[in-house]
This record gives sequence, C-alpha cells and structure tokens, in this order.
Amino acid sequence: MTEEKTEKKNFAAGLFAFLKEYSVVGMAIGVIIAQSSKTLIDALVKGIFTPFIDLIVPGEKFQNLTFKLGGAVFDIGSIIDALLSFFIVLTILYIIVKKLLKRDDLIKK
Repeated sequence: MTEEKTEKKNFAAGLFAFLKEYSVVGMAIGVIIAQSSKTLIDALVKGIFTPFIDLIVPGEKFQNLTFKLGGAVFDIGSIIDALLSFFIVLTILYIIVKKLLKRDDLIKK
C-alpha cells in the first residue's frame, strides 16, 4: 500500500512538473481568453463594421452578398466578415505585443 501511495505522489509530482515546465496552464488560459476575445471581436465586426459596409454596398445586405459563376454560388459577405475579424484581431494583438515588448521587466534578457 505504501508503494502505491509513493507511485501516486511521483505521478502527481511529475504531472505538476510537466505542467509548470511547459506552461500548459498558461497556454490553457490563453486559449480561453482568445476564445472570449474572438466572441467579442465577432460582435464588434457584426455590430459596427458590417453596417458601414452595408452602406457602401447599395441595394443588398452585406451578409447576403454573393455572386454566381456557372452553377456555383460564392458567399463573399462571410469572407469579408472573416477578413475584417482577422484584421481587427491582428491589429489588437500587434498593439498589445508592442506595448508588452516595451516593458523591460516583462522580457527576460
């Protein structure tokens, strides 16, 4: 029974060492924050930027913007929506990373 407890302690210690060494917890937190940010950015694109594009594209809603070639229908509205989301996320990340890199105490030399 003592061997079993020792194995469990070794396993737990090894697991925690792995999590700490490879920053798995930090990465998991980053993924969760990224998903929340994606939801926020999607809402911003749909609530702010899409209406401006709807003003530019007369007579048709931006989300329904498609064109047909032969028998295929191409959904341009969702592509433009995804591109806007991508560029907004890219811009925000650029600004955040530039601010973080300016702080010497956050960078290990």
